[in-house]
Amino acid sequence: MEGLQIKRVQPAEVDAVIDLFARCYYGNLDEARAHFADHADGGGDSFLAYVEGELAGFVTIRWVSHNEQFRRNNIPLIHHLEVFAPYQRRGIASRLMDEAERLIATRATQAGITVGLFDAYGPAQRLYAKRGYIPDGRGVCQAHRPLRRGETVTMDHDLILWLTKDLTGE
Repeated sequence: MEGLQIKRVQPAEVDAVIDLFARCYYGNLDEARAHFADHADGGGDSFLAYVEGELAGFVTIRWVSHNEQFRRNNIPLIHHLEVFAPYQRRGIASRLMDEAERLIATRATQAGITVGLFDAYGPAQRLYAKRGYIPDGRGVCQAHRPLRRGETVTMDHDLILWLTKDLTGE
């Protein structure tokens, strides 16, 4: 895409990025601080996508996942991928994923990601499948907890599949 620039957030830039996100995305300084809290000490990384100088989206990596299985197997988590509505369907999410996977491959052999189950997550479900992400085998989870047959749950953002991708090329 013409005019697209992907930039990795450097530790010295975290405060400026927090301010940017509080204004442009989260609308809440505390939420923006929480999202980037681990970046200064190397616990997380983010890439920002700009189109013609405007923030168009981002992807965040958590080097140590809260998912016990991922943590035990050194599988970093692609924690948040977001492309803002005016910029969707232009290949920006794929470019952000390329950068995240390339960086993860310098430290791990697999990448992990989650995807929600309701209709709004349809494009992400297709993107991740096309990129080679497969379910981790625990079935549908409510956050970290696998669901059991017969359980009744509310369809919300916590109803997810945990997915992994082999980054070794084998």
